Amino acid sequence: MGAGMNPGGKREQLARGLHRCGAPFLLSLLPARNSLVVLNYHRIGDPGGDLFDPGVFSATADQFDEQISYLKTRVSLITLEEAMSWIAGPATEKARRSCVLITFDDGYLDNYEIAYPILKSHGAQGVFFLATGMVGSCHIPWWDRIAYSVKTAQKRRFSLCYPAVLAVDLDQFGVEASLQAILKLYKRAENTDTARFMQELAAETEGAVLPTTLRRFLNWEEAREMVAGGMAIGSHTHSHHLLSQLPPEQQCEELSRARSILQEELGANVSALAYPVGGRTSFTNQTKQMAREAGYRAAFSFYGGTNLPGKIDPFDVRRIGIGGQSKSRFQVQMSICRVTGSYWP
Repeated sequence: MGAGMNPGGKREQLARGLHRCGAPFLLSLLPARNSLVVLNYHRIGDPGGDLFDPGVFSATADQFDEQISYLKTRVSLITLEEAMSWIAGPATEKARRSCVLITFDDGYLDNYEIAYPILKSHGAQGVFFLATGMVGSCHIPWWDRIAYSVKTAQKRRFSLCYPAVLAVDLDQFGVEASLQAILKLYKRAENTDTARFMQELAAETEGAVLPTTLRRFLNWEEAREMVAGGMAIGSHTHSHHLLSQLPPEQQCEELSRARSILQEELGANVSALAYPVGGRTSFTNQTKQMAREAGYRAAFSFYGGTNLPGKIDPFDVRRIGIGGQSKSRFQVQMSICRVTGSYWP
């Protein structure tokens, strides 16, 4: 889902060099560009020793606290409702500003236990997109099931045939690279039989039996507490199935059912959606139209990019994934984005 940091990567080295030269401070002296930057997180915590997908760990608790502290001094941290107004048509303001919205996908329990207290302590709002079928459950979603099968695999070399052929060698390519290749295969639009994919993976890896007794997602009582504490809740569909892999009637059911459940449980209007996975091929123009018809006012994608006035599709609001950036890179990226509206390097 996410991507880990490459400490020796060229972009990381460039960011560190710019940070040492004082780029964040110098850029803070320049005027901000009108823009909406939506940062997306999944899990907060330490992936070390975890047998599930490490890519969904966006930051440790200390890193997240540090990032929110930094953002508060550099940009305008806004609420979901303010973002929705911006998306509908940015208000005419004399002061140009870089607006940042903090979002979370999936609703893991650590969102409530770790992220929520940190956000509340800073007086900042987070938007938590919940898959209603997973709320309060011990459910292990497909990306974590895939990771568990790979990490506990008894066979080090195997092949998958559906929806395309993929040869896997855990010793030659490593667990992380192999896992990313398998996740990419699963996300292909041609994968219309996800049960078949999982059965084939389990048979080929001969991995351990999945644990089923540990609650992994926040529950409705916790969600209501978060709303009362200033957070916002949005829809991440009901089952977190990739919408582009479903026929139209099932997409419509996923969108409408999730919104109905959220509104009944929270007693509030829910008008924001985050597409599961959120890549360019995980939703279609038809999906966007169905989301509009289901009552959503905006939908968030997840393939990178920022949002500029007059150049925004309300049903393809761009989000940037946070995952593994060093302190230097995060601060350089946000400083450049504040001035240019572009998240780089």
